[in-house]
Amino acid sequence: MGSTTSQSLHLPPNGGASEGTPVAILLDMRVHIAPCDRYRLRVTTWGSGAGPHAVVLPGISADWRGLAPQIRTLRRLGWTVHVVDLPGFALPPALRAPDATVVQLADYVARVLTSLGIPPALVLGHSLGGGVAMHIAIRRPELVSGLVLIAPVGLGVSLHWIYKLYCVPLLGRALLRPSVLRASSIRRFLVGSRRRDDPRFIARLVRHGERARPRALSARAIIWANQPRRWRKARALLPGGEQLGIRIDGPLTKLSKIPTLVLWGDEDRVISASDARRCKELPLAQVRIARGVGHSLPLEVAAWANRHIEKFVTALTTTELRAA
Repeated sequence: MGSTTSQSLHLPPNGGASEGTPVAILLDMRVHIAPCDRYRLRVTTWGSGAGPHAVVLPGISADWRGLAPQIRTLRRLGWTVHVVDLPGFALPPALRAPDATVVQLADYVARVLTSLGIPPALVLGHSLGGGVAMHIAIRRPELVSGLVLIAPVGLGVSLHWIYKLYCVPLLGRALLRPSVLRASSIRRFLVGSRRRDDPRFIARLVRHGERARPRALSARAIIWANQPRRWRKARALLPGGEQLGIRIDGPLTKLSKIPTLVLWGDEDRVISASDARRCKELPLAQVRIARGVGHSLPLEVAAWANRHIEKFVTALTTTELRAA
């Protein structure tokens, strides 16, 4: 594997990242680029740099906006927050399928955290970010002090049925082309009954859903790289089975010593809340289910999620102080 070093960046007026020398600070925000093999990962940090530290991992094709309420809560509680964008989603080049398994993504993030000298941190991940968070905790437990998993991939066997269409080469290529999510699709797939008829909320998600070409190509690479292998692929063509290439089985027990909070919506049509039953294997895991909520839980019920996160991290830091 190649070396990993970080660069500080100027922050241009449009809020993106362009290369420069000094660290740019906007509203207590710093943006770094961390080269990692052929890719560059953007790391956006809020806070003074003092502990405690939290690492935030958005879902596929998402960015920090999808977890903004949780970032604000952690900042209010005095945490330094680092949002790590996966390869190909914030900066070119687009992610390639040979580099895009969930395990590989976790290794990229772990290497970046190490290169930036971030101490053991709470890792908060949503959807794909939750799966990546679990793999970091399994493979590099010294980097993780706790987990907050919001509707994570990797615990069950099923995803929404449309995932099967994404895995068909020509059809998947067409479905995953750069586009804007329509309000009707957001209501149908991403939002529960609590917020489905809230036009301002739906319009906000439409704005978040814009896809540039590198994002679409990177999402496609992740979907294709994490398909089941050999005979298991036939099982994935039957009802259910879409997560057979991602599911964490035996290694899940390696999370048994890590304090974990799991949040899910009972109307999640992307990743079923029934997957949370796997967390019974983890003695330090707490599971909370929100009623009438879909896959966009961090924004749908931000206050509910933030109350549980605040209670969890307060107990976490209190325990760490006692141990020290």
